[in-house]
Amino acid sequence: MKNWQGNWIIAIAALHTLFAVIMFSTDYISLYDNGIINSLSTDRSAAAVWFFLFGQVLFIVGLLINYFDKYNNHLIPLSVSLNLLLLTFVGITIMPASGFWLMFPPVISLLVKQKKNLNQAVTV
Repeated sequence: MKNWQGNWIIAIAALHTLFAVIMFSTDYISLYDNGIINSLSTDRSAAAVWFFLFGQVLFIVGLLINYFDKYNNHLIPLSVSLNLLLLTFVGITIMPASGFWLMFPPVISLLVKQKKNLNQAVTV
């Protein structure tokens, strides 16, 4: 089966960024009009920036998972999967009505794949 976890996270990142641009478009225009540098003046503008930046971080994570999958014999470091699981649990706990739920399928899949790889390594 094709390894899809990195692409799934990249898709979440793209949706997150698109949602940010739609939801906070006036805030981004205001930041630009204020000169961008040191232009955060409200909690909403700070939230807009962090919302956008989190989408970029998710994109990078998806790219790294694709890279590890392709060039590291399909092995994603366990620390990456466990930290994504922790991030997902914390995100869902703090914001249950959010898109953090979309992270469960790739994270659980990564952990299952690692368990299979570990079992195969032990039996060989």
